[in-house]
Amino acid sequence: MTGKPLLEHKYTVSVGVLTQVLRYLASRNVNIDEFMKSVELESSILSNPDERIPVEKYVIVEETASQVTNDPCFGLNMGQFTEAGNWSILGYMMMNCKTVLEAFHKFSRYSSVIGNLIKGEISIEHDTIVIKLTEPIDAPKISKHCYEGYFSSLINLARNLSGKDIYPTEVALASFKPELIDEYIKVFGKEVRFSQSGNYMVMSIRVANTPVLLPNESLLMYFESYAKEFLEEIESINSFTYRTKKLILSYMDTENLTVKRIAQELSISCRTLQANLRNEGTEFNILLRQTREQLAKKYLLENYSIEDITYLLGFSEPSAFRRAFKKWFGVTTKEYREIERNKLSNT
Repeated sequence: MTGKPLLEHKYTVSVGVLTQVLRYLASRNVNIDEFMKSVELESSILSNPDERIPVEKYVIVEETASQVTNDPCFGLNMGQFTEAGNWSILGYMMMNCKTVLEAFHKFSRYSSVIGNLIKGEISIEHDTIVIKLTEPIDAPKISKHCYEGYFSSLINLARNLSGKDIYPTEVALASFKPELIDEYIKVFGKEVRFSQSGNYMVMSIRVANTPVLLPNESLLMYFESYAKEFLEEIESINSFTYRTKKLILSYMDTENLTVKRIAQELSISCRTLQANLRNEGTEFNILLRQTREQLAKKYLLENYSIEDITYLLGFSEPSAFRRAFKKWFGVTTKEYREIERNKLSNT
């Protein structure tokens, strides 16, 4: 099996998605070789669409692409260059579904094939389907292009698979309202709701049940079996790191959280856990510190009080948290909030 994610990176994106970005850049007459050099990626990785790059690197790719094209709606417009082949096994699976709705369900279940950070959760509400985007609590910072590209890609692929002009009934984004509203109307057929509490898209069941042009149940079964195998391989990477970090998140509000407590939860000895973590290139204290750092920034941006953050991160008192934060990032909690607010006001 090819395309294993790098061991030191938990969240990754397939090179197939990167290829989609490059197709859009080529349409804007951007020199691809120069672009790849600017984001410090080797062009040789493009020969294997199942290869993986870290999410953090993909975010740099998106932001750089937006800058070189002078396109503030980069994710939205890039999504219109989606082809099933860019999404490897997942795209081929969707091509062989009976309906657009079934293809959406397969995408929701197997989207980790192309990127294992953002998840599209599907629910049925009355006569509509709702696709809500979620990410884990320890997710690295990502841009609005990821969410806009996600919905734009899904809509474009639905049109390609069905041969019909498919539109959602509603699209909501957490990002601020931009000046170029017409770009969103062109893709989604209506105005988007901005500054919402989450990112979601709504479509009528009737439209979602539009048939796919060339369904093939046998090929669908084949590709789905391959996708399951692929995901099992991805999920096996960093298994002790992942399980340890998941438990750290569960018990983060416990003061003096220790490796002994985590080892007990995993039903193994401290020595065994520490050895496995070392084999995966990390340590318990590193994971604990990284998780606290990520959550501290997240909670500060979400305007949690210092007292609440102190409790949630398992510190004994606010002063201990403040000292730790200054040590981690070189600024105070108040300065960090002001810096991030200034960044938002300038976008």
